[in-house]
Amino acid sequence: MDQAAFKAFYQKTAPRLRAYIARSCGSIDSADDILQEVFLKFLRIQNKMDEHGMRAYLYRTADSLIVDNWRRRQREMAGNLQLPLRGERPGRDMDDDVRILFSQLKPQQRSLLWLAYVEGCDHREIAAAAGVKERSVRVLLFRARKALVGLLQRAGIGPEVA
Repeated sequence: MDQAAFKAFYQKTAPRLRAYIARSCGSIDSADDILQEVFLKFLRIQNKMDEHGMRAYLYRTADSLIVDNWRRRQREMAGNLQLPLRGERPGRDMDDDVRILFSQLKPQQRSLLWLAYVEGCDHREIAAAAGVKERSVRVLLFRARKALVGLLQRAGIGPEVA
């Protein structure tokens, strides 16, 4: 890949990848660091992939680095993951609450939901990016949605049922 092709690919994929990483790890600073490391790893490989393959590689690498970042934060926080929700801290809004809850999903669940509903990837693309079989994507997405709904309900976010 020459410099011009890389620049075009970077400009096309980096903003969405950065947004995914930021949502997943909850920190813009961490997202920028992870994004940089993802593209450094990408440049080191001999890529003879099509664009879908390259995108899949970026998301798989990002997921791995997000998990590493999450584990590092877990050790630093010594297991204290209780984050306050709306009503417990002034100035917060629904977007903050959803961001916090999204970050509490397992990394694979975050990745699957992001690829399906933000990136608009089909099951084949999601399977390639997540490193799972295409036939498993439907079940894994169902479980990820169910986990997110459970978190939303426990936080009191969502439609009120009478």
